[in-house]
Amino acid sequence: MAYSMIMKVLIFLLIIMMNIAAGCGGIQNADKGKLQVAASFYPMAEFVQAVGGEHVQVTTLVPDGAEPHDWEPSPRDLTKLGHAQVFVYNGMVEPWAEQALEALSERKILPVEAGRGLFERGGRQDPHVWVSPKRAIIEVERITEALCVADAKNAADYKRSSKNYVAKLAALDKELTAIAGTAPKKVFVTAHAAFGHLAADYGLRQLSVAGISAEAEPTPADMQRLIATVKREKVRYVFFETLTDPKIAALVAQEAGAETAVLDPLEGLDEEGRKAGLDYLKIMEQNIANLKKALNE
Repeated sequence: MAYSMIMKVLIFLLIIMMNIAAGCGGIQNADKGKLQVAASFYPMAEFVQAVGGEHVQVTTLVPDGAEPHDWEPSPRDLTKLGHAQVFVYNGMVEPWAEQALEALSERKILPVEAGRGLFERGGRQDPHVWVSPKRAIIEVERITEALCVADAKNAADYKRSSKNYVAKLAALDKELTAIAGTAPKKVFVTAHAAFGHLAADYGLRQLSVAGISAEAEPTPADMQRLIATVKREKVRYVFFETLTDPKIAALVAQEAGAETAVLDPLEGLDEEGRKAGLDYLKIMEQNIANLKKALNE
């Protein structure tokens, strides 16, 4: 109820700001020669840019370093969305998306729920489908289809770029399949339960310190059970991620006699990652290398 009221206030402010923006010529720095695409958060923006290339201008709503599960749009963010021709979002990560689209229905924005049908809705289901290359391929194909509809004159380029990018995702899929198929261990431990789809797709089992949300706090009993499991399964590594505090993962590792390492759920890039020139493919290669080590030691 509280969230719905907040959205109503934001939408009211949005209408005011849209009117102001219209009088000022819309969003600054918009390239009118390019398809304007709003993406909810980092991996969606990455996939759009990979397919769209020079033909698209992508606006990412969730900023670098922010946790997308907890982020809520400001009136200015909703104004950015209102000036887009296409809006790409994963689904479930963005509880605000459908209300915002409904409020902006007159703008005729083409919505793309890239993760549609790739996760179950309701309860504590896992929305992190993009961390599995198998499901990332489906998301990219859906984005490609939408860009071709929104900008038919450049459809051939979109399809060509998509084919090239999907081939790179398929290479990651092949690599993960080989590693999981031969590894003596099938269990890995994460701080944040963001890798359930990856585990399911490659015959692995994920154990997590916290829940689906990175901010979920485990109880002392949860911690003790996990520490006992880590010892029993002879797990050598407890994975943490880049956007959240690693102290709980470090505590579990210390108590269980294990080490910590990074398994990035690719919810966003931090400043260090941007400076290092990281992207989805490079981070997934790092994830796969770390998983390989954890499953084989």
